[in-house]
Parts: sequence; structure tokens; C-alpha cells
Amino acid sequence: MASASGEQTSAEYIQHHLTNLVCGKTPDGWTCDHYAVDQMGFWAFHVDSLGWSIFLGLVFVGLFRLGIPKLSTEAPSGIQNFVEMCIEFVNENVQSIFTSAKNNLIGPMALTVLVWVFLMNLMDLVPVDYLPTLAGKVAEATGMVENSKDAYFKVVPTTDPNITLGMALAVFVLIIFYSIKIKGLKGFWQSLLSTLLGSG
Repeated sequence: MASASGEQTSAEYIQHHLTNLVCGKTPDGWTCDHYAVDQMGFWAFHVDSLGWSIFLGLVFVGLFRLGIPKLSTEAPSGIQNFVEMCIEFVNENVQSIFTSAKNNLIGPMALTVLVWVFLMNLMDLVPVDYLPTLAGKVAEATGMVENSKDAYFKVVPTTDPNITLGMALAVFVLIIFYSIKIKGLKGFWQSLLSTLLGSG
């Protein structure tokens, strides 16, 4: 990870910050050794991306649980204002798209995706070396790696194509499913063809 002089070059520094913490199954068993990534195959997990995604999902749930029970019309708190603003924004957009049908799942799903992706991108504001350095020191102290510079750790989950592609595919499938469920198969094909042909 370092040059012959022991110093890290700028190219090595950039490469280190673009590499995920990968754990997976090799012929020798489960490992988090970065040098065994080629042997992991399909069962290789980007632990940092998954961990931060789950953590930020829990932050979202906790944030909205804090804001909703304290609903007050006299003196709303800052968190209540934030929660209400997010809900109104998503509700207006959902109602403008689904004018004739009502579905109790589309709004919460859209709100979840909006706030979850916002929180994931917000992690980019954390100083770039703070959390990876801390993770490296923890990995070295627990014996996962011999040198903390060998510990790879990306903080922003949306920089991982696996996370963004997974979310995009899930949303795409749900859009198709609920469009067919709400409009019916005939209505779905009519709206799709009228959009493609430019007649509606």
C-alpha cells in the first residue's frame, strides 16, 4: 500500500479511498482479506456500504419517529417542521402522478427512498479521512489487519454501484407492479404506448 520509501503516493491514497471493505467466502472459508477478493466470487459483500445503508435507514426511522409523535399545532419543533415538509413534498408529487387512484404504500415508499438517499449522500460531508482512519485503527486493534493502512472503508454508500443499482432495480420493479395494479394491464399498456408514440 506504500511506495518503496514507506510513504503513500497520491495514486495509492486515491485508490485506497475508492476501495470497499469486502468480506466473502473463499475456498478456505469466510474472510475480509482484500487480497482474496478474486477468490470470493458471487458471495462477496461490501460490508461498509451495507453497514452504512442499514445504519442510515435506522437513522431515518428514528428521526421520523421522533418528529411524528410530538405533533403540535401551537409550537412545532424543528424536527417536526422537517418531517412535515418531507411528507408534504412527497405527498404532492405522488398525488400529481396518481391522480385517479389512491395507494397507501406509494407515498411512504417514495418518502423512504427520498430521505434514505439524502442521508446516504449527506455522509459525503463527513471529513474524508476521519471515519476510514478510525475504522483502520479498530481493525488493527482487533487483529483484522496488521497495518491500519490495509483496512479499506468507504463511508458514502451511494458511491457503491451495487447499492444504487439495487435501489434502482427495486424502485423500477415496484413502479411497474403498482402501475399495472392501479391502472390494470390494459390501462398500463395504453399509457405506455401513448407515451412512446407521443399521443398522450
